[in-house]
Amino acid sequence: MVKHKLFLRWWLAFTGILIGLTVFTIGGGWTELYTKDATKLSFVIAAMFLGMTQWCGYKTWLLSRFLDRGKKTEDEHMIEQVENTMEAGWFTSDLCLTIGMAGTVIGFIMMLSGFTKLDVADANTIQGLIKNLGIGMSTALYSTLAGLICSALLKIQYFNLSQAVEKIRRK
Repeated sequence: MVKHKLFLRWWLAFTGILIGLTVFTIGGGWTELYTKDATKLSFVIAAMFLGMTQWCGYKTWLLSRFLDRGKKTEDEHMIEQVENTMEAGWFTSDLCLTIGMAGTVIGFIMMLSGFTKLDVADANTIQGLIKNLGIGMSTALYSTLAGLICSALLKIQYFNLSQAVEKIRRK
């Protein structure tokens, strides 16, 4: 019998995340993100994601130890704490999406703000408009992408945790 099977599933997902972050870092992804996302909301999303990933790992470890020891009535309080934490995890995954969508809207507003000063007879204003379009679009797309990826990865981790709690509750 494999000990800490629940935690090992989380660890496998976490290892995949670490490999992805390593490739992203080596490829210059953080620098690209910093220069292209004018709002820096992608970094807020990434920080929330990393914090909740660590929290999920800790709670998964606790629940995994509980499953390996066998159910005891004094551990019922710990299961309730894990369930409460899961709600925070699901909320944070939705919040990642919401912040990503806010970045999208801000990026579009940045894009469209260039049209207010547009003078088609002046080449400088057209160049400024094109610059605003590029900055706004990159902000919109990068913040959306960060929100989608972080939300999906958090949901995978918290799904793993919620399945274990459901299994315990059925016993």
